[in-house]
Amino acid sequence: MKANGSLEQMFQQTTGFDTEQAARRERLNPTLSPKEAKRRQREAESAHRKRSWDAVEESQPRQLMRDLVDSRFSLGEFAMPVLLAIMALTLIPGFAPYVQWLLYASWLFILALVVDSYLTWRRYKVLAAQRVPTAPLKGMFMYGFNRQMSFRRWRQPAPRIKRGDAF
Repeated sequence: MKANGSLEQMFQQTTGFDTEQAARRERLNPTLSPKEAKRRQREAESAHRKRSWDAVEESQPRQLMRDLVDSRFSLGEFAMPVLLAIMALTLIPGFAPYVQWLLYASWLFILALVVDSYLTWRRYKVLAAQRVPTAPLKGMFMYGFNRQMSFRRWRQPAPRIKRGDAF
């Protein structure tokens, strides 16, 4: 050791610790507070989920089902408001004599939803056989049904085509 060297130089020589090397290590593996570490982990997980979701949603069978559902009017879009209205009417005392008919109306509406979903599924199978014959159909019925049941403006991914447009 040098007798007239600075304390930092003496520390460097004895420990092999370099401030530049320490700065480099800090850049590569930063020391984070627990709060900052959780925030970065959340951001990384969110980015990973988005990449995975985009990869699944860009498959041709899903695009075809989305376009089929978005290109037409479906009863499912109005299922929740109609069924809630029927339920609310059954709770009003003045409609007590008509409760049985309101129940019939709700069952009739549910039957219409099932028929609408079945017809959509049949049409999708024909289109899928023509456009993506090798693609599996597993899970596509429920995907289409869930998309039919949601309000058009709340659908994710957003509709690419307007009602009545060819696709």
